Amino acid sequence: MTDRSWTEDTLTTYLDRLASGEPTPGGGSAACVAGALGAGLGSMVVAVAQKKGGGGDWAGFDLAFRTLGESFLRLAEDDEAAFAVVMDALRLPKGDPSRPERLEQALEEAATVPLQAAEQAVQLLRHLEDLLPYASVSIISDVGAAAHLALAALRSSLLNVDVNRRGLKDPDRRAQLVEERRALDQTGVAIHDRIAGAVCARLASESHAG
Repeated sequence: MTDRSWTEDTLTTYLDRLASGEPTPGGGSAACVAGALGAGLGSMVVAVAQKKGGGGDWAGFDLAFRTLGESFLRLAEDDEAAFAVVMDALRLPKGDPSRPERLEQALEEAATVPLQAAEQAVQLLRHLEDLLPYASVSIISDVGAAAHLALAALRSSLLNVDVNRRGLKDPDRRAQLVEERRALDQTGVAIHDRIAGAVCARLASESHAG
């Protein structure tokens, strides 16, 4: 974890840090923040849909989205911390006998954190798809926006898996990461496209009806 917590940060200060010349936060952290925004939108849709009535599992939906939002913010911090460990390992003298092992371990963690974020993004997409039947036309676009944010979190996280994977020396682990990221990407994109198609179709039908 970093010495800065999201409980102490605001979006404005985070964006200031992101825009600075410092190495962190970077793309991995920003991907997680996109995921957290998508989860927050999911909670908002649940709150609005619940007020309109209906038989949805509102408590279950709300818990899922809030849990995912918290997880994404933890992973944003973890991503910054993992990158710092990689940089520490790279700064070791090349003659240091501990350097190769420490760098391998650091790169492994730096690839694992965004992989976890990608898994969370796919889970977010699953919950958003489950939420579709309960969203009225007035909030269906928010489900679509949340899905777009989830896809951004997914694909941005997978880029960070790739950049850290390429430095690993273990060929089996590299191959495993390739397969895991491929499966997550295919699954996530398929769910996203179903959501986006359903949202567009719903908006189009409501427009024609009006």
